[in-house]
Amino acid sequence: MSFYKNCVLAGALVLILFISIGTGFFWGRYVYQPDSRPVEIIMPVLNLFKTRVTAETKVYKEKKYLCGDLEKVSEGYTSGELLHMDKKALLEKFPAAEGWTVVFTNPGMLSLTLKAEEFCPLHRKFRHIGIYNGQVAVYEGPLGYNDRVLRVENIMVESLHPDYRIKLEQAMDLQKQSNITAEMLRAELEFSSDETLNAALENMDEHV
Repeated sequence: MSFYKNCVLAGALVLILFISIGTGFFWGRYVYQPDSRPVEIIMPVLNLFKTRVTAETKVYKEKKYLCGDLEKVSEGYTSGELLHMDKKALLEKFPAAEGWTVVFTNPGMLSLTLKAEEFCPLHRKFRHIGIYNGQVAVYEGPLGYNDRVLRVENIMVESLHPDYRIKLEQAMDLQKQSNITAEMLRAELEFSSDETLNAALENMDEHV
């Protein structure tokens, strides 16, 4: 009787072993082969977990100026055209090539930021003195932004007093200066209007 029970037990173990091997082969074959049907079933299920725009998503649309200032363009819950879009679809509508940044800050908040190629209305009036091709130049915007030359003065930097020349060189590389040095440079080389700028240029002979 004991021998019979042992045979039945051994047979059951062999059957379980074959079933396990067959099951593993079946799922291994389909899960690891890209063109198999179970993957086609699994991928749409995974797509359901992507962050998408819902009716409860609050959308913040902003403009980021050259000076780093942000201007809120609009704020509100999702409009119909954005509803159900995931990040890929949003990037197609708001492409990075056109200056857009798309960020889901959390599941219920979407930030759409456009990088503007201009200064904000306040800093657009700012001017600062710097160097361009060895000459004194006037730049648009606050100190530290040297992309827009408004005009070049007929003053060679080499003709200036060494101390003032060093200040101009530091101003052209403001990010590397200490906070104290940067503030001193702003006080002397940055201007909030053309009137104060022109007054400084008229007194430039003091630095020769």
